[in-house]
Formats: sequence, structure tokens, C-alpha cells
Amino acid sequence: MSTVGWQLKQSVRRLKAAANMQDVKNVFNARFHKWGIHLPEEDLHQRKRGRIQKNGWRINYHFNSSDGKEYIEYFSSHRMTNDTLTRIYEDGEIEIVGYCQVFCQADDPQDEKEYLEHNRNFYNRVDELGLR
Repeated sequence: MSTVGWQLKQSVRRLKAAANMQDVKNVFNARFHKWGIHLPEEDLHQRKRGRIQKNGWRINYHFNSSDGKEYIEYFSSHRMTNDTLTRIYEDGEIEIVGYCQVFCQADDPQDEKEYLEHNRNFYNRVDELGLR
């Protein structure tokens, strides 16, 4: 392959990757629009780990890929809702990877045990990812 052909192929690959991640950006920004939160362009283009703290939200994120699909994975926390671990894939698909349970059945020791175990496992996963 000629140098020009190779350069063209690389340019097309970069453009496709940028276009794919636009869906990630659009979905993320729509999710947090009412709080004036958006994904920084530089972090998106560089696939750079980051943190956003604004209007009561704390959002820690990183980029990764699975089965050939890129995604952003983020841990979001706000005092008025459950803590969640979410992925947005390059095609705009959203996956809730995990969440914090906020209630358990009163006076039910087994339910309380499961509640505590669920939350411990959730926060351990978030910590393993370096997102808390």
C-alpha cells in the first residue's frame, strides 16, 4: 500500500472513531443536560479519564472497549438518587452496570444482609475501576 493510501486509511479510521463517540457524547450530555453538565471535548477525543463535580453531582469516568465496541463507563453520585455505574457504548446503547440499593425490608435480617452485601459488592467494583 502506498504512503498516501495508508494515510487515507488512517484518516478514515480516526473519523469513524470520532463519529462513533459522538453518540456517546450526545447520550451523556442529554442525561445530564438539566444540570448543565456535559462531557469535556478534550477528554472525549483523548479518551481521558476525568471527573465532573457540578450542581450536586459527582461523576467519575473512563473510556474502554469490549467486544470491539468503545464505551464510556461512569460512576455518578447525587444525594437525591442512587449511586450508579453506567456504560454508554459508541452506538448509543446504555447499560446500567450496577447501582446502590437505598432500601431494605425493615425487621428482616436476611434482607438487610443481602442489601449490605449488594452494596459492598457494588462499591468494591467501583473502587476496582478507580471511579470512586
